[in-house]
Amino acid sequence: MTKIQLSLICFIALNIFIFVNAQQPQYRGTPQRNAPLTAILKRSIELKCEYTGADGEGQFIDWYRDNETVSSEKPGHYDVKSTNKESILTIKIFVQADHEVKSWSVRTNKKGFEKPPACRFRQIMLNPSPQSMETENPTEKLDAPHASVRRDAGQKISFTCIIQPARSEEQKLQKIKWQYSKDEHFTADSVLPTDAIPASNTDNKIEIENVNKNHRGYYRCTLNDVSFTVLLRVKDRYAALWPFLGIVTVVLALVFIILIFEKRQKAARKAAALDDDDHDHTKDPLVRTVNRSSDNENKKRAIKT
Repeated sequence: MTKIQLSLICFIALNIFIFVNAQQPQYRGTPQRNAPLTAILKRSIELKCEYTGADGEGQFIDWYRDNETVSSEKPGHYDVKSTNKESILTIKIFVQADHEVKSWSVRTNKKGFEKPPACRFRQIMLNPSPQSMETENPTEKLDAPHASVRRDAGQKISFTCIIQPARSEEQKLQKIKWQYSKDEHFTADSVLPTDAIPASNTDNKIEIENVNKNHRGYYRCTLNDVSFTVLLRVKDRYAALWPFLGIVTVVLALVFIILIFEKRQKAARKAAALDDDDHDHTKDPLVRTVNRSSDNENKKRAIKT
């Protein structure tokens, strides 16, 4: 067989192979099988299977986690949207149980492609990320969005950023970033207060020895583009005393006003009593007789002289 004949045979075989494959159904998975498949706890992740065959009929049935359909799981955790050309599985809130699944796949009614290899995904690995914060108080677990904690001025506080899953030694080379903002609007310039000191030998903890009103605000730790934020509220240590002092001040003011009022009333009553005494004397007949006798005697003395 000559080289020309061999080349011709190879050319024909290659064209037949291309033609046959062009007529066969084509499925494509996203992310691609050789790409890292990672997720973040409590975040969503999407798996997608596309059909690129000429007939446009992917005939998707359902998605499977290991050997169980996702439709048999708790409603609301998974969401599947399928058309003739694609099927998308969304894990709404990725949890530890999803990480433990060894494989994810889609099933179809396409003959010979009931389990498209391109749409078979391996175990989804977890990226370490901030999931909560803890303080020096063991009873304080700050794991809810918009969590807050309160301290009196002068007290100490520490924040520990809880990373899940735990980082390997290699992953610890990527440092946790801490930021502070008074209004939860973080920028590149949002740095910690100067007296918020990182704990020694770790990057996931900061400490403030003496909290004051200037420390009030939002503290955030970030790793792998995921953040967790806590609001620190600072209360004046004398805050409970101010209402009491206010009440005492009001009572003293009222007592002072009452005393002044009573004093004025007493003076007015005394003056009124004196006026009444004078008025009563002028009306008394005995007083008037004595006065007349005195007047007559005075007149007689004047005539004699």
